[in-house]
Amino acid sequence: MLRPEKKSVATLFVSRKTWLHKLHPFNKLAYILLTGVVVYLGPAEWYVKAILIVLNLGLAIRGEVFKATWRLVWRTLLPLAFFMIVIHGLLYPENRTILISFYGVHFCQEGFLFALNILLQLTAVLTASLIFVLCTHPTDLITAISQAGFPQSLAYLVGSPMLLLPMMRARIRTIQDAQRSRGLDSEGSFKKRFLALFPLVAPLVLGSLVEIEQRSIALEIRGFSTTGPKTSFRTLSDTKWQQLLRWAMLSVSMLIIIYRIWK
Repeated sequence: MLRPEKKSVATLFVSRKTWLHKLHPFNKLAYILLTGVVVYLGPAEWYVKAILIVLNLGLAIRGEVFKATWRLVWRTLLPLAFFMIVIHGLLYPENRTILISFYGVHFCQEGFLFALNILLQLTAVLTASLIFVLCTHPTDLITAISQAGFPQSLAYLVGSPMLLLPMMRARIRTIQDAQRSRGLDSEGSFKKRFLALFPLVAPLVLGSLVEIEQRSIALEIRGFSTTGPKTSFRTLSDTKWQQLLRWAMLSVSMLIIIYRIWK
């Protein structure tokens, strides 16, 4: 039985003690790469993407993040799916077989299938990426990059979006609530929404600039730019089988890429 999800306030990370959470971040990144290569450069059959989606959802269940994964997937892809299916069904260049005709406007099978194929590709990659984001703490990713010998600046550059984006989202909600409590009407007609845009965006931009300065000062206080070895409170388990698994996924990805280039 799944436990209620406990999210970190500043990240999308869902704290669990599953094997997927304990897996080295590089393994999960290698899996995202393998998923993308198979989806876009591998076999074109639709069931290959469907198998990957089912596999990713199974991993989400094992990692106890299925609910969060499913919620983010349908919120992201449902609006996109509506527009893609309509646009390709009507305007796809290879449309031939008419499924629905209404007052001279034809919705065709070829465009519909093309849109579904793209949606399957996006769903496969998105679910793999969400598993990484929900099951990997940003600090673990930064630590893994640093321990691999890469510069600290690169580690922070890669890991900081996982921290900043959820915080920006929380800040937007706070600004909206604060401005509405002051009487700002941000709902209704297009004109009202447009006029309410500046009072919402201005505090967000100014607050973000102030926060960037505060973060840079905090990093320098902690010796971010100093040279020499650095220690970390978090330890990562990187066993031999994890390393072999990582290199196996990278090797398969490279073989698929080379095969497509050669072909």
